[in-house]
Amino acid sequence: MKLLFDACRSCVLLFVLGAASAVAAEPGLPMSIEAARAELHASAPPTSGWVDVTLPDVWSKRWPDYDGVVWYRLSWDQPTPLDNVAFYLEYLTFAGEIWVNGALVARDASLVEPLTRMWNVPRYWRLPPPLIKSGQNTILVRVSGLAQYGPGLGPVLVGDASALEARFKAEQWLRNTINLIGLAISLTVGLFFLAVWLMRRREVAFGWYAAGRFAWLPVAWNTVATSPWPFTTTDAYQNLTEIAVPVSIGCWAMFVLRFCDRRWPRREKGMWAILLLSALWIILAPHEGKLAARNLANALSVLVVVIVDIAFLWFAWRGGRPDQKFLSLCSAAVIGAGVHDVLGVAGIIDETANWVPLTSMVGVIGASMVLAWNFVSNLRRIEGFNVELQQNVDQARGELADTLLRQHKLELAHARLGERVSLAHDLHDGLGGMLIGNITALEHGPESVSSRKMLDALRELRDDLRLIIDTASAQHYGENSLGELLAPLRHRMSRMFEAYDIHLRWHTDRLDDVYLTNTQSLDLMRIVQEALTNVLKHAQAKRVEVELRNSNEAMILEIRDDGRGLSETDPAQGTGMHSMQARARRLSATLSIASKDGGTLVRLHRPWPPTNLHLTNPA
Repeated sequence: MKLLFDACRSCVLLFVLGAASAVAAEPGLPMSIEAARAELHASAPPTSGWVDVTLPDVWSKRWPDYDGVVWYRLSWDQPTPLDNVAFYLEYLTFAGEIWVNGALVARDASLVEPLTRMWNVPRYWRLPPPLIKSGQNTILVRVSGLAQYGPGLGPVLVGDASALEARFKAEQWLRNTINLIGLAISLTVGLFFLAVWLMRRREVAFGWYAAGRFAWLPVAWNTVATSPWPFTTTDAYQNLTEIAVPVSIGCWAMFVLRFCDRRWPRREKGMWAILLLSALWIILAPHEGKLAARNLANALSVLVVVIVDIAFLWFAWRGGRPDQKFLSLCSAAVIGAGVHDVLGVAGIIDETANWVPLTSMVGVIGASMVLAWNFVSNLRRIEGFNVELQQNVDQARGELADTLLRQHKLELAHARLGERVSLAHDLHDGLGGMLIGNITALEHGPESVSSRKMLDALRELRDDLRLIIDTASAQHYGENSLGELLAPLRHRMSRMFEAYDIHLRWHTDRLDDVYLTNTQSLDLMRIVQEALTNVLKHAQAKRVEVELRNSNEAMILEIRDDGRGLSETDPAQGTGMHSMQARARRLSATLSIASKDGGTLVRLHRPWPPTNLHLTNPA
């Protein structure tokens, strides 16, 4: 057992020092340390009764059965410079206050019963030059404690701030952070195994494991708690912590037996009788006998857990399952840590750091892996029974995928055919109509067609063809946004209006969020083209504004000019107007053309959400 204890201690120390090598050993400045007893409510240290002590100090060894207050006086000579000096206190048991050269640095919340529980809390302060001085300095530490719980003061160092800060962080990780992690893991795993047991009551071993995790929570919480709530005395708080140890060990023993498929009714009853009697002894023991009761209960608990873990190793390695062998090795790692912690509580060794939280996580993780192991094994058996069913499902899925693929191809072909038909209709109605009209005009009266009219006709044919090409160039649905499709038309119309010395101004907003089909894009831009062409031909305007904006409520197109307005004889009131209205209806929009403020306003309004217009980019 000694070899196992030494091995565990070496592993933990190597782990801690490896994580914080900067802590290596910082001795601090030489100090003289004295201690003296004082009245419980005394606000100042006594003037006499001081004795020399060394730290860490447990005053019950010097003053047996003394419950109350002890002042510690630490003095040292501080060399210059004074700008990088710090004070480090590893722990005090249980509550206290700290004074540096007459200035109060820290005071715990409760210095009388129930005492603040600062027994596992390291502290660190930088000491600024106004607080310390070159030469003789004094630190006074007032400690309130009870003789039954190892009262006293832990190591205290004054020295280089960076070195002491590194030591403080490493000690805080060992005493606080790792315990918080262990507490969280213990609670999480306990809830998980409880859920497993509730859903599958035959897994009795997992139910006992969950009970053990919950029983251990008071012990785990004791390592991080600083408040005595909800208890009114330290004895009551310690009773809960101490009785949790034998209860959790009993649950662990039951888990081991059930996990190894063992049932020992008589031995199990005897074990529970011993553990429950030790817990009852802790509760009923008077204050003066708490230490002896605790030490005996812990010794019995350690004896039980050692026997259980040795039996676990025996069961697992004598024809046991692989998961039993694995978990037995994980549980063996806890034995040395448990022995260490019990010796520390009993005061046999001068160390208060708990190792069980460090090693218990190994057991928790091991149990979780065993559960996952069993789950995978069961899953493999289920998969073996369902191979044929899985093959049938795969075959049905393949057939369904083929059917859906054929349907998708048909829908895609139909959509492309629809786009082609729409473009063919547009070519026929637009470009074809203009070609036939111009050919007819040339056939009936070629001499009446001037070169200027012929040039305008050819330009219209060119612009119409470019518009169709621009909108049809995207081979996939929603490939280009409305803003991208509108850019070529803007460029051509702007150059055309410049040639006629007409100022054309464009206002667009959020068009990159609008994606249309090719036919819809063509309809919208034909409306813009037709309106601008009418302005160019008939309005006699000097200034034109085109505003096309998209909002969450609607898409709005407005084309304003400062020309002569509309008249009943304008061509725009005839064929052009009917064409624009037809395209607006296909867009599910409303179109209005009216004279306004000495000009003409063309307005298209399409409310959202549309069924076939306002789309997000499929990419």
